[in-house]
Amino acid sequence: MPDMVKADDIDRACELVDLVRLLTRWLFHWDDIWTDAEQKQSASAQISYWLQRVLEISRTELESISA
Repeated sequence: MPDMVKADDIDRACELVDLVRLLTRWLFHWDDIWTDAEQKQSASAQISYWLQRVLEISRTELESISA
């Protein structure tokens, strides 16, 4: 692996790909999610997780840029 690409960068990129896949799934099934209380609760929990994770990733990116 070249020095310019860090393993952490690849891991974060993979996580963001997972997020995009989740959002795409929601896009195509939103009517079902919205009308089912259990699915809506699950989506809410996933949103909370991903919000925190994206904030962590963005803070890490800012720290590495300023370093």
